[in-house]
Order: sequence, then C-alpha cells, then structure tokens
Amino acid sequence: MSKLANSSSKDAAETLLEINKLNVSVTTSSNSSRALPTENKPILNSIELSLNRGDVLGIIGESGSGKSMLALSIMGLLPEGFNTAGEINFDQQNLLKLSEEQLCKLRGSDISMVFQEPMTALNPVLSIGKQVAECIKLHRNVSNVDASKIAEETLAKVGLPVSQYPLSRYPHELSGGQRQRVVIAMAIALRPALLIADEPTTALDVTTQAGILDLLKQLVVDEQLALILISHDLAVVNGIADHIVIMRNGDIVERGSLKQLFKHSKHPYTCQLIEASKHVPDRVDAAVDAAPLLDVENLSCEYRMPRKHWWSKPRYFRALKSVSLSIKQGESVGLVGESGCGKSTLTRALLGLMPIAEGEIRLHGELLAKGETLSNAVRREMQVVFQDPYGSFNPRHKVKRLVAEPLHVLEHALSEQEQITAVNDALVSVGLQASDASKYIHEFSGGQRQRIAIARALIIKPALIVLDEAVSALDVSVRAQILDLLSALAASHRIAYLFISHDLSVVRRVTDRVLVMQQGEIVERGQTEAVFNNPSHPYTQQLLAATPQLPDEENQT
Repeated sequence: MSKLANSSSKDAAETLLEINKLNVSVTTSSNSSRALPTENKPILNSIELSLNRGDVLGIIGESGSGKSMLALSIMGLLPEGFNTAGEINFDQQNLLKLSEEQLCKLRGSDISMVFQEPMTALNPVLSIGKQVAECIKLHRNVSNVDASKIAEETLAKVGLPVSQYPLSRYPHELSGGQRQRVVIAMAIALRPALLIADEPTTALDVTTQAGILDLLKQLVVDEQLALILISHDLAVVNGIADHIVIMRNGDIVERGSLKQLFKHSKHPYTCQLIEASKHVPDRVDAAVDAAPLLDVENLSCEYRMPRKHWWSKPRYFRALKSVSLSIKQGESVGLVGESGCGKSTLTRALLGLMPIAEGEIRLHGELLAKGETLSNAVRREMQVVFQDPYGSFNPRHKVKRLVAEPLHVLEHALSEQEQITAVNDALVSVGLQASDASKYIHEFSGGQRQRIAIARALIIKPALIVLDEAVSALDVSVRAQILDLLSALAASHRIAYLFISHDLSVVRRVTDRVLVMQQGEIVERGQTEAVFNNPSHPYTQQLLAATPQLPDEENQT
C-alpha cells in the first residue's frame, strides 16, 4: 500500500474512507463459569459513511451513542470480545481484513487519533520531544537527531516553538491546551491522510478550545488531510465540519450540514439535541431587596513558592488580588475565566480550605475567621458540587452513606431513621428514587451521579452552593436536565449559587450576574445580559469572541 500522505498525484476530492454496512457487537454471557449460551449485544448497526481527502466530518451524539466505538473500529483498536462485520475501506483496502501487523504500520502513519484526555495519552516520565520523536522512529528508519528535528518542526507547526517550549519539557509542565497540542503533534508528525479527534476540546477554556479548533482547521487546509471530529457539543463542530452525522444507540439517525439540520431536521432525536443545546431553564430572578448572604472585601491569597537557595527568603505568588464580590439570598452569580485566573483559589478561600493573606469574608454579615477551620455552623451554610462527581465519591460506599456525609455538621445528631428520611427526601428532590440509596455510585450514569452530588450538597439545606464546572462534561440533554433541576431548587429553597464555568453560553442562561476574572482580579462585573451584550473589558470581549456558537446564535449576533 502506498503512503497516502506523500502521494501528491491523488485528487483531493477522491474518496479516502468508505464504510459499508459496518456492524459491531460484543459477546456477553451472564456467567462465564457455566456453560450458558453467549449473546451478541449490538454496538454499531449498519453504519454507512464516506469521507474525501480535505473534508471534515463531525460525528455528534451523547454518551453511549457509539461515537468512540466507531473511531476505535476504524483504528482497529476494539477491545477483545468485540465482533465486526462489513467493510471499512481506506485507500481501497478493507481495514477489517488486515492483520495486526499491517494495522500497526498504518496507525500513526496513515491514520492517527487524538484522544480526549491528553494527560492520560502522554507518558509522564518522557519529555515531549522524546514522545513525538518516538512516534516518528516507529515508522521511519531515521536517526535520533533527524527524529528530534522533525519533532521540533512538528511542535512548532502546532504552536509550540522550541524557543518557548523546549523539547526537554515534561507534560506536567504544560497547560491543558499545550498538552493537547503535543498530542496533535504526535498524531500529525508523519502527515497522516486521516486524523480522528475524539472530543479534543472537552473541559478546555474557551480561548484554548478556539485555538485547538483553529489549529485543526489549518491542518486540514495545509496538509489536505481528512478529519473526523467527534463531539457531544453541536456548537463545537459549527464552522469547522463540512457535514455531520447524528448517532444514537449505534445508529446514524440523520446526516447533513449543521445549518441544514438546524433548519430542516427530521429525526426527533436531532430536534431533541438542538433544543437541549439552546435550552434556557425557567428562572426566578433574585429579589432586588433580597438580604445579603455573602460579602467578600479585598480578598487576597498567596501560595508559597520554592526558595531559590536554602538561605534566601521565602517567596510568595499572589493568586488573588483584592477581590471583592457579593451574593444575595436566592441569587445566581457566574464566575468565568481561564485556567489559572484564580477561580479555584477563590473557591477554596470561601470554603475555608486555604488561608487568607488580606481581606474579609462575611456570611450573613458575620466575619469569618481568617485562615482557620470554619465552624460546623458556617459549613452548613455553604456546600460545593465538584466537576467530576465520580471522583468526589468513595466507590466502596452506598449512596445512602455518601449523601449523608454532610449531616455531621448539624448541631444535633440525627437518629438512624431521621438520617434515612433525610437521604430519601434529598434523592427525591433531585429527581431520583428513595430506593437508589441502596445502590453503589458506579451503577449510575454521569447525569445521575451529578444529581447525587447535588443531593449531598442539598441535604443540610445550605444557603449557598458553589458549583465548580458542574455541567462541563455532561451531554447536552443531561446538562439541560441538571440546569432545570438547579433552577427549580433555587426557586423552591431560595438557594444562592456561585456558578463557576468556562462555558459562557451556560453561564448566560442560568445566572443573574456575572464576574469575569483574569490573573487573580475581577476585571468586569454586571448583570449577565448587559455584560454579554456590551462587554467593556478586552479580556471579556476575547472570551466571548472565542465561545462556539450555534447557527441561529450567529444570525443573532
């Protein structure tokens, strides 16, 4: 098979990838120790796709739709026990008929893949230069010097010039967006004909996300490669994909350009995704005369840095610089900014998890002690919902114990029956069933886990809940459900929210006011719609310009 990436005689419009009636199933058995009949569970059903060189195909669907299974099928990386039928023709050869040795020669050379989480895709004990050079040496008979030179050129191509980012750097010394660029450099080092990007921008800041998408678009133009962009977010593929397919339960239910689907979608599931992407929850605005809940005045926090020499004075990095904000009872306030701007530091300071260098924090008008552990009475008033609900739970405990964890801060201990009642009421209030208390956390979907995290925060009836990227990694329909839930709880319990997110479109839909943070300072604040419609600070303008938009949102702007 000739090397496609080096073949300039091929027509850019020639079909590069063609998938015919691809079926994928997995063999399952209820008990492997008994001679019970096995069952083939379908994963992908008669998939039909074609892709030309230089084209971008967007694959849209929620978790479990089969997006990643389709990508792994093309790469020949399906787990053991999976069965395939049909054809995946790449450069007129059926990949399903090739041996593992033949596929290994193609992977990284003609077909490459960019995975969702760069930190797990990179080796933490190898420098970025060695990792890119390693990919080159696997497929080309070149010296270490030549491999390093190609690695240097490739990293520069993805925006990591050696003058600023030496090849000797390790993954942990780079930001999330920079690590993703290293993964892309590894994927394109040998100029593949087909690049598959599986959720390459999930959980990245909007400006970093925009940079990654611009990079992918430029690579398609410069290298004339074909790109498959997998995402659960319709706005991400808008402006980059030539055409998209919508997947659900292993089927392609609809296909076409995004603008066509927005105007003339026929399948109910497509309509559901579009509506969920644009969903605005019903909200009750905070009363103008509502009592103040949280007041922060001139708050500054510092991190101690390593000494240059053992005899030198200690150095400090000021992560927060005279930050002031206020939240009223029942009010929803958004806090936006890129990674490293100080959002998490502010959260830790509010929750009493780090000392305060300067300033004051008042709750219900009472001054909180600086740098000391908060009392149980204060902790009862403030709870937090983290970005990763699964990582914030102990998987060995049942939901009953997990949700009941905050009850220890109550002034009077509850009896066992009172605890059971409180847990059941909390679960029901977030749309789950009381019987779910007897299950383990791994038995729930991502959206259900986030509901359980909210139930845990809600069980002691706090006045303020801090939501730290609580919906950033959820599917659009699940995200819409969680936002509706939060809105309903705010209306029924008069709970105030500090909504921390890098997704400005979500912040716009769920908050009364918004704060924009940059380098430890709040650079802009105001009513949400006023800030979004008429941003005054250049940084706010930059964030809004980088935010992906849906086709109808582009028309509005």
